[in-house]
Amino acid sequence: MNTTNTILGVVERSELLEKDLVDLFTGKSLMLRIYPFIDEMTCKRWRLPLENSAELGRYSNALDVSVNRIGMTLFETENDAAKMDAYFESALGLYDLIDKIIDSDGSNPLRSLHADLENAWTKGSRVETINGRMMNPGIIRSFEANPEGGLPPHMDALYKDLPMCSEFAEMKSQLAANLYLSTPEEGGELEVWNYTPSLEELETLYSGDYDFIDRNKIPLSPAVVKPRVGELILFRSNCIHCVKPSRGGMRTAASCFIGYYDEEKPLSVWA
Repeated sequence: MNTTNTILGVVERSELLEKDLVDLFTGKSLMLRIYPFIDEMTCKRWRLPLENSAELGRYSNALDVSVNRIGMTLFETENDAAKMDAYFESALGLYDLIDKIIDSDGSNPLRSLHADLENAWTKGSRVETINGRMMNPGIIRSFEANPEGGLPPHMDALYKDLPMCSEFAEMKSQLAANLYLSTPEEGGELEVWNYTPSLEELETLYSGDYDFIDRNKIPLSPAVVKPRVGELILFRSNCIHCVKPSRGGMRTAASCFIGYYDEEKPLSVWA
């Protein structure tokens, strides 16, 4: 299946291709859907132990947000030196931790996502570093079934998370990648606005809760898609996006960010 929704900028493929990644990075498209990326039986085998793991817990600095994760995120470090050290330490064992949880000898959702990215991009990919220290290569993220839950509009950009760090100045674009292992019966749609506010504009859009954005202040309508089990969805993460509340089951995905410098350099991944 190879289709493009020209109105929404949503491209659908059956495999991950370099030219489609380039279109995403350069803003020619908004979202890329790869389906099927992983078969449903494998997703079920992976997601059951992950969703029941004691390692699954809420963001340390957002305990009231009904989203759980395995793996520490850059968002949680808040530019604090001790938290950054904990983040780097957790990154070193992330792949092995997921292998242990799902009782795998090396086949896990993050490895599969990263391997396909490596194969699709001519110059390959690598895990991003900060001052030579390896960042977390990704997370398992699970949204609770909660009619008041989901994730309000926000944007993700490395220059926003680390405004004082100059080593990413040449990064031209950033994607979010989500490989869905389970989806709820109702809701859980992904909304993405083709709108990338500057840091100055962001200050006027915030709702007052964390770094969430007031959707009533967004000047256009979003593209809306409902993820499928086994689907990989990529989109430009510095575009405003959100996850709608859900009912009837968890919404679990292997997730990471993908950074693009130029076509002659490897892609980078982190969470």
